[in-house]
Amino acid sequence: MSDGRLGRVNTKALKLAAVAATMLDDYSPTEWVPLPSLGLGIRVLVDDGQQQLVATAQTGLDRSADTGSAAEAGRIYDSMYPHAGFTWPHLRAITEVEADYFGTSAPTTVTLIEPLPGAPVGDQAIADTARASSLAQALATLHSAAPESISEAGFPVEDPSRFQFQILERLDQAAATGRVPAGLLQHWEEEFEKVSLWRFLATPIHGAIDETSVFTDQERVLALSGIERLRVSDPAIDLAAASALIDPAAVPTFFSEYTNSRPRADEHVITRAELLAEFAVLDWLLEAVDSGDEEAIQDAGELLSSFNDVLFSHDAAEPEAVEDSPPSTPDTELTSEAEDVVDEGTAPDESGSADDTHRP
Repeated sequence: MSDGRLGRVNTKALKLAAVAATMLDDYSPTEWVPLPSLGLGIRVLVDDGQQQLVATAQTGLDRSADTGSAAEAGRIYDSMYPHAGFTWPHLRAITEVEADYFGTSAPTTVTLIEPLPGAPVGDQAIADTARASSLAQALATLHSAAPESISEAGFPVEDPSRFQFQILERLDQAAATGRVPAGLLQHWEEEFEKVSLWRFLATPIHGAIDETSVFTDQERVLALSGIERLRVSDPAIDLAAASALIDPAAVPTFFSEYTNSRPRADEHVITRAELLAEFAVLDWLLEAVDSGDEEAIQDAGELLSSFNDVLFSHDAAEPEAVEDSPPSTPDTELTSEAEDVVDEGTAPDESGSADDTHRP
């Protein structure tokens, strides 16, 4: 294959297209289009004139995650959500190539899936209530299924008390850094130690909701990717991650629609989701400490201090300032600031065409 128009070839994408051409019988793609990485690795859309498929060389994934679990997760989704109003990746083929093929340190897994409709939300916050409501409905559907088939398939099952312990353990680790303001530390300790907060039944959760895994059009959520992180755990994990994708003004609609769509949800799920959303900045601090990134440590510390000021300094605000410019709620303020923590990136419609099309 060559690129006559641009005068050069994306070598790794071409290699991936060549691998994809061998993965299915009676499928010989004649065109390929490079796709954004989405943090996964090298991606191309291949087309034989009748069917388009997405090939991914998963150089960007942690190999400790079992790629084969994506296929099993897809089968579980098929059985648990036959009437869902959204779709998910359907694996058509999987193979492995030697490390030197893509210049990686270990063998690379290559997958071939059907394209997902719509496009990832990327770094553009969901500001309209229609899509916010649609995302809430999708998560309510996920969380309403019985968990037995997930545990029987060997996916993780997290006990609420164990999850609470892990959070408090991370809080102790963060406190040891000296970067968490005392007031904020006490606030989280008091909230996360409340016994009533953890009286709930764990449910199936997506487990990897982010800006690359939620596919939408202009009106609703069409697909969810990243399903290999499927597990039985706290549904608030998904809600907290999803709220970070939504404009603060639409978050109340998102939470309201979720509780309306899942009336059997435990009474504290929204409270836990809001706390976990706050906690995201603390996790960022711990990741920075683990990596030794001094600049990131400084940034995380400043963001924690800023959030502490927002949370505890309302009484100090002058009435005139409050009247002219109402302060945001702590969750809103944190969400707005924390959006900068997420790696930015956009992607075209997975099933659409692109200008950079290559023919053999």
